[in-house]
Amino acid sequence: MKNAKADASLYLLTGLLQRLEGSNPGLLQDMICGVKADQSSIPHDAPEKEHIDEILKESLVLLERASLLLTNRDES
Repeated sequence: MKNAKADASLYLLTGLLQRLEGSNPGLLQDMICGVKADQSSIPHDAPEKEHIDEILKESLVLLERASLLLTNRDES
């Protein structure tokens, strides 16, 4: 099912991240590394670990998507 509010949020966040990367080169990669570090530091018995894992997974998807779109744009 499509969710216009969620899709609009994704669209806007992607654009904001790309603009931030433009003025702060390396920011997206730093954020990707930070999310991965957070993922690896969560104890296996942490409360709501499954939910936290999903949040971090989706965060990585968003950051990597913004980074890939910038790379593709720069190569065009």
